[in-house]
Amino acid sequence: MMSFDLLIKNGLLIDGTGNPWFKADLGIKDGKITDIGDLKSVETDRYIDAKDLFVSPGFIDIHGHSDATIMFANRCESKITQGVTTECVGNCGSSAWPVTEKNIELVHKRLSRTAPINVDWSTFGEY
Repeated sequence: MMSFDLLIKNGLLIDGTGNPWFKADLGIKDGKITDIGDLKSVETDRYIDAKDLFVSPGFIDIHGHSDATIMFANRCESKITQGVTTECVGNCGSSAWPVTEKNIELVHKRLSRTAPINVDWSTFGEY
């Protein structure tokens, strides 16, 4: 018999393939989706009833600026509430690192538009 750590049942699944949504249950084991389909006969201790709710993979924001936001909203919850689980930053030429003597004033000016920020790092690791 199938066993899951979590069952998301009765969801309207958007699978990211471009196909229309469809009704399905998702079985999750060890943090990974292991089965999709009609899993109503499966018993589990933990489940989410997603009736009339859309279920989708995490969205990727290909042009974000949370490299600045993370400094004052340290969990970036606004991204998670929008379904964003992966974000690309710095692809517009604006980035919080590396910081050099040449660009420290520019980085500080750019980042402190959002909130008072003390630029005291130079590498990604220090950031």
